Amino acid sequence: MPPTGPSPAGPAAWADLDVRIAHSKMAPRLVPVIEGEPGIRLRVSEHVDADDADVLIGFQFPPGSLEKLERLRWLHLTGTGVDHLRAAGLRPGVLVTNSAAVPVTAVAEYALSGLLLLLKDLPEVVARQDAAWYRSGALLLSGSTVAVVGAGKIGRAVLRRLTALGARTVAVTRTGEVPVEEAERTVPASGLAREASGLDHLVACLPATPRTRGLIGAEVLAALPPHATVVNVGRAETVDNEALHASLREGRLRGAFVDVHEREPLPADDPVWLVPRLIVSPHRAFAFPGEPAEVARTFLANLHDLKSGLTPRDLVPWPAEGNPT
Repeated sequence: MPPTGPSPAGPAAWADLDVRIAHSKMAPRLVPVIEGEPGIRLRVSEHVDADDADVLIGFQFPPGSLEKLERLRWLHLTGTGVDHLRAAGLRPGVLVTNSAAVPVTAVAEYALSGLLLLLKDLPEVVARQDAAWYRSGALLLSGSTVAVVGAGKIGRAVLRRLTALGARTVAVTRTGEVPVEEAERTVPASGLAREASGLDHLVACLPATPRTRGLIGAEVLAALPPHATVVNVGRAETVDNEALHASLREGRLRGAFVDVHEREPLPADDPVWLVPRLIVSPHRAFAFPGEPAEVARTFLANLHDLKSGLTPRDLVPWPAEGNPT
């Protein structure tokens, strides 16, 4: 079912546009791909400081930074999540698209890397080059049962890779009513705590919405067996991180690999750094060399849809409905 949102205007409305890129780190690699597009006047700025653009390209917008942009008709996000846009003041009626398809392979591979790091004790191999030979506490991924919580593009890509490596897979979706074809079983989020005792590993790929906040909570974590691991490549607030850290400190989980954090960058004195069996990843699962160019091409693909009178392929419901898969 196609996403819902504001109805795009006719093709003529998108033929002549002032486009501002407000994403300083990525801008130098976006501009060469976009600047030759007919009908676009492209400018780059580090901040959103004027209501002078029809289209804005960027991602993280501070609170209140978008509320006075009355001219703005379309926001294209270089990332995925829209959870920060309400605080930024984006008004209803603005067309919102994102680049969710761009990092799918990178994030799925990163999630599998984190899981294998934990299963194969690779951090210990790196830290202790003088460790005893021929001894290992490594576990097999093949034959284990892994739940992937959130079956969007990334979750399904993770499921495909887990299946290829011989794991038994469980997809956790909001209702569990529509089977996820990439998984052996599909269960509702409300049943995750009941499923947890039969899981070996859990991979979180959830967006941040009111429904997903704290979904992987203390009850779920307490029900996981002691050899279980947790990987989070979704949003930090979807996991009860205090409960996760307590489980790790008390030795009730084998380990966790977390790429997303409630404060970013994590301060050097944050107690999270001292949690045992926790691998802190600096929010880089999405990254790969071709990412900026792919983001630019995604923007142009959506623009071409609009110019053709079509609904843009990466339309995101706005205001957000909070409907995680």
